[in-house]
Amino acid sequence: MAGAGLPSFHGIIGRSAAMRALFAEIERFAPVDVPVLIRGESGTGKELVAKAVQRLSRRRERPFETLNCADLTRELLRSELFGHERGAFTGAGSRSVGLVSRLDGGTLFLDEIGELALDAQAMLLRFLQAGEGRAVGASRSVSVDVRVIAATHRDLEAGVERGTFREDIYYRLWCAVLEVPPLRARREDIGLLVEHFRNEVNRGDELGLDITGVSREAMAILEGDDWPGNVRELEAVVKRAMVRRCVGWVAPEDIVLPRLRRDRVPGAARELGIRLSSVQEQALRLASSRGVVSRGDLMARCGISRESARKALLGLERTGAVQREGRGRGVRYVPVSRAP
Repeated sequence: MAGAGLPSFHGIIGRSAAMRALFAEIERFAPVDVPVLIRGESGTGKELVAKAVQRLSRRRERPFETLNCADLTRELLRSELFGHERGAFTGAGSRSVGLVSRLDGGTLFLDEIGELALDAQAMLLRFLQAGEGRAVGASRSVSVDVRVIAATHRDLEAGVERGTFREDIYYRLWCAVLEVPPLRARREDIGLLVEHFRNEVNRGDELGLDITGVSREAMAILEGDDWPGNVRELEAVVKRAMVRRCVGWVAPEDIVLPRLRRDRVPGAARELGIRLSSVQEQALRLASSRGVVSRGDLMARCGISRESARKALLGLERTGAVQREGRGRGVRYVPVSRAP
């Protein structure tokens, strides 16, 4: 929960323009009983957004449960959602009631839906379409009334193009989409988040901390970083600094960035480090050598998202360097000198 006096929207801290826009979208979609897709980088707080949607919905008095979709096969997902009969598989010594049966009338949060195996996606589609499914080992399907909120840090459009994410599920979730901004797009909220973390550590009596605040110099370091791990990373760094300091003001020497950054840079951070002009240079090279370039070519060459590739090619089109051919997924770009 947010500390006293901190601007909070149903447990989400922020007052930046980006977050105010997100809050307005949550208020718009929450009362409408349709599936919701929450998109955002890892560590941005997608589950908090899901809970805010539930609290503002007509199902606010009903249960809310989370299911992580990573590594779930069709049968595992089916068992988790709809349960299983006794003896349905090895180890099923008794009947199990599935999650959605316990949730009837409530809200199911499917976290990391972009990680769901293809064989499991087919079963999920039927649940999204008809609100029904069958327990493992059962002969009849059951119908339930559950609202689905899904979240992902993956580029689902790229997944559809690669054949790793079903297009029909993508469109089922496209009714209401909430984009959670990365922390680097809402730097003015960093001070609020730091104060929230300070309140948390000071309230933990077992820690014995009495942190007065964060010095101006230390705050400048925090506000100047791009935070590839987003709010989750900021929280870890700030709380570590406060534990090191114990009492008084956090100083610059207390701020230590995780070694994980040197060993594994998230895709979003890699993309941030690639300047748009560099991507466009690659696009022109590809177009010149092949006579044509597509979004997929740029995504593969530069390791960027579909949206970044689209923006790069759109910028080149506006300058007159390339010309668009085709429509939809078949769109390609050719150098103007080769355009008919």
